[in-house]
Parts: sequence; structure tokens; C-alpha cells
Amino acid sequence: MKTFYIFLFLILGVSFGLNAQNQSDMLEEVMSSVVTVTVEKSEYNNQILGFRGGIDEAYSKALDLGTAHSSGSGFIIMKNDVLYVVTNAHVVESASDEPGSIFVYTIDQSKYEMEIVGGDSFYDIAVLKFIKSPGREVSVLNIRTTEARIGEPVFAIGNPLGEYPYTVSQGIISAKNRMRGGATGKFGFYQTTATVIWGNSGGPLVDINGELLGINSQIAFADDGGDGLWQPQINFALESGLSNRLIDDIINNDGRVQRSFIGIELQQTYISKFDYSSYSNVMVLEDSLPVISAVLRGSPAFKSLNDKIGYMIYSVNNIAIRNMEEALGEFEKVSPGSMMKLGLLKDGQTSEVSFKTQELNPEKNEQFAKHIIESDERITLTEEEGTIFVDIEIPIKGESLQKSEEYRYALLSLGLYEEDSYSALWRISSMGDVGAAIRLSGMYGFFDIILIAYGDEDATPEKLRFNLSDDEDETVIKLWY
Repeated sequence: MKTFYIFLFLILGVSFGLNAQNQSDMLEEVMSSVVTVTVEKSEYNNQILGFRGGIDEAYSKALDLGTAHSSGSGFIIMKNDVLYVVTNAHVVESASDEPGSIFVYTIDQSKYEMEIVGGDSFYDIAVLKFIKSPGREVSVLNIRTTEARIGEPVFAIGNPLGEYPYTVSQGIISAKNRMRGGATGKFGFYQTTATVIWGNSGGPLVDINGELLGINSQIAFADDGGDGLWQPQINFALESGLSNRLIDDIINNDGRVQRSFIGIELQQTYISKFDYSSYSNVMVLEDSLPVISAVLRGSPAFKSLNDKIGYMIYSVNNIAIRNMEEALGEFEKVSPGSMMKLGLLKDGQTSEVSFKTQELNPEKNEQFAKHIIESDERITLTEEEGTIFVDIEIPIKGESLQKSEEYRYALLSLGLYEEDSYSALWRISSMGDVGAAIRLSGMYGFFDIILIAYGDEDATPEKLRFNLSDDEDETVIKLWY
């Protein structure tokens, strides 16, 4: 019996050693496909987005990022015989449009200038292209197309805090199809225990075979009396299957993800009510389902839904939905040009409508922009020579007759802005940008416009906040699709 135990121990020990050796071999193969992404020229607001070197080169000396304004991680792939770097959109969104703004550092610390091919702020993904071909030190990461399994071992690789390149952490897939809050990066996440932190953003999550299983994107915080408490065992990576589709769209569709256009506005309302248990006001959801509040004239949904204002939506293509985010998730699955079926509810009676979607483009985002902003009759949007102007009529105080003065402002950026707190401002250069930025912000119940008085050399930027409800005791969140 003693001999058996010793023999079994030796077998297990050899097996463990081989597994550890195999993991190390795999990681050494993968390392040369991982890069550090830096932004060296930035703006205050965001853009609406072979042969390998030896492993020892990755750790031979400290990586000097002294000229970088910010940094993250990324990885190299090949599509159509062209090398690209994939990272998170939030890593490069602040980059200036000027040449020399974005660079990557490879495994031997060679530095290469990059340009943005395109991206998608909603999914927090960006694709970069080399200005000049990289050297023989780099390799390519293969994208896995099969779904991960719960408990499957994974490895996160990146440059945490911008100071520790080629750091590897190990974990497992702990959950799938996670949905996250916030304006961007909402759907299609694996939850993992492979610890990541700031600077890991955009780096690869790989399986035991060294194939890409996800793009490390987010970390979790628990509310600790108003302070965020980091949860290192809860990390999120955009699923590789979804990532692959998005990458193909971006490369083959002029830098944009293909998305359907319906022409619909949905809303849900929260009412402020006093809660005696906490002795404070709390926001209580009034609408049990998303409510159709407007339909754009001439849009795919107009003929079917124009007389359905006030109806609730309970299903999208036979998939039951309970709230705005679930509706958005189902809308995102619908390809342009395909049919969409909506289940409607009004006064206890159900009905269904179907229509064919179109492809979203900048012109349709412009339709959304004018519909939303000009719902306030005092405000007019115009675009002249690449500048968006906001003309605002303000009543003159003390006048017996209703008179007003018109003020002209140049629109600089749009999104969410709180001084000394969270901000997500998107750079505006076209009317289509206005619509895209508003659509990213509507689920918050408000959006902010950063303006500057036109023609005034001494003017400083001003913030104008648009609340989506006129009632201070309620919050209305909206979805435009």
C-alpha cells in the first residue's frame, strides 16, 4: 500500500510539473503578441470610437513611458494578411487627431506609431493599425471562436498601472453573459477571477492553448459607504466571439460596427418617493416595461408604431424583456436589413408589429440629434464648415411683452460631466457625432453640452445640462435606436 501511495504521488507530481511546464511554454509563446498602448498627444474630451523576440526581453529593463499621457494594454492580430492591434476604446479615446498621438511598445520595447482604424465606444473596443510594419519580434494572437466553459482556466496579460508590463495573472471563467452598468461596455462579458487593474485595459485573456478568449475591460467595485471598494476576484472581459465580429465590422465597414436603425424612442420613468425605513427619498420605477415615447418620421418603425405612442414593449423577436437595458441588448443582436418583431402591451391587451430595419449611419444619428435637442423649442442646431452651432433664445427679464435675445454658441463636446467627479465627454465634429453622443448618455436621464460663446475672444467653456424630464421629482431615462 505504501508503495502504491508513493507511486501515485510520483504520477501526480509529474503530471503537475508537465501542466505547469505546458502553461509556461504557452505563455512564452503568447507574450510577443501583447503590447503596451500609449497616448502621447491628447484632448480633454474623447473620440466617438511571424518571428518572436525572446521572453527575457520583456523583463530586461523598465519600460520608459515618460512621454505618455496615459497607457493601457493591447494585443496583435492578423486580418486579411494585415497586422492590427486591438485594445479598449477608452484607452485611446482621448488621443488627439494629430500624427504622433498613439504608440505601442512591443516585447523588446520597440516603439511603433499607430493610427486608429475605428472602434465602438458602446462595446469599448478599438482597432489600431501600424504606420510602419513592426519587426520580427512580434507574433499574432489567434481568436477563439468557441464559447468558454464555467471553471475553465484563463490567464490575463497586460501592463497594470503602466509600470509592470507582461504581468500574468491566472484565474477561471466564473460566469458568462454578464451585463454591466454605465454608458459604455454594457454587454457580452465573461466574469473571471484572473485579476486585472488599471493599465490592464485592452489586454488579452487567453485560454490554456494560448488563444484569445476575451479582452480585459472592466473591474468591479463594491459600495463601501460612498467609497468604491475594489473586488479583485470580479473582473470582466469582452467575449472573443463577439469581439471577433466587432473587429471584422470595424475593419471592413469604414471603422464602424454595423448596427440597425429603427427610429424609436423608449423611456422609463422613476418617481421620487419618501421611504420611511431609510428616512430619505428614493427613486421608484413607475413604468413596469419600456414605453414608446416617440417615433422618427420616415424611419423603419414609423408606419408600424406611429399610432402606438404610450404602448409598452414586452418582447423583441419573441425574447421577453423587462427593462430598457434588456431591450437594448436585444436590439443590438438585430442585423441591419433584417426583420424585427415587437410585442406590445396596452391596457392589458397584447399585439405584435413587424418591420424591416435599416443600417445606422451618421445621417440617421443626425436625425436623432435634431429630434432630441430641438424638442426644446428655444434651441436650434446648425452645422457650418465643421462646427456645430447651438442657437439659444433666452427671454429678456422685465419686458412686458414676450421678447428674447438669441445667443450663438459653438458646441465643443457632449456627454456626462461632473466637476471633480466622473465625466465622459465625447468630441463633437459633426451633427452625427451629436446624435451618437446623446444616445450613449440617455440611460442616465440627462446629458451635458459643453459650449463656448461664439465670437467672444474672452469666453470660457460653459456647461448646459439637458434633463430628460421637466419634473424635478422624477427621472426619465431614454433609449434611442
